[in-house]
Amino acid sequence: MKKIKLIPLVGMEFNDATIALASSQKDVENLLGEPCSTRDHSLFYFNNELRFDLGDDGKIEFIEFLGGCDGELQPVIYGVSAFQSTADTLYNVLSEENQGEIDDSEDGYSYGFLNISVGIYRPSVPEDVEDMIAEATADGKPMDEAEIEDEMKKANYWATIGIGVRDYYRQPLF
Repeated sequence: MKKIKLIPLVGMEFNDATIALASSQKDVENLLGEPCSTRDHSLFYFNNELRFDLGDDGKIEFIEFLGGCDGELQPVIYGVSAFQSTADTLYNVLSEENQGEIDDSEDGYSYGFLNISVGIYRPSVPEDVEDMIAEATADGKPMDEAEIEDEMKKANYWATIGIGVRDYYRQPLF
């Protein structure tokens, strides 16, 4: 199992090696080899579970883990497993560490912790699953336990976590 530690505003430790934010593409390739895919200033590794976004200067400005709780890569941040801890647990830890403004404009689906440049995302929230169950039941096609469990997992655990350079989440998207 790969040991991964996210260090906001600094970078990540990966099996005792460090990949700093502001590292070059060459630095990443020297450590991890050729990416499994590339797209628009992004390098992808480990079956697309790890993404590095490069700025116009060719330096890393954002690192994102995309595998969620079922992925091969299980990063730790502030001593907490990003994907194995419940959504509320991780949110509370990040909120405490952030000590300031949080972008909560996506109503629980994602948060940007502005002071520590950390973002988290999930595809649904528990209320969505409750609505889904009610709609299926009303349509006479109730969800089975496995479907409910799968949907609740998506709602109660984060699917992605990313760290960026200082003020990454304060920048306009376009």
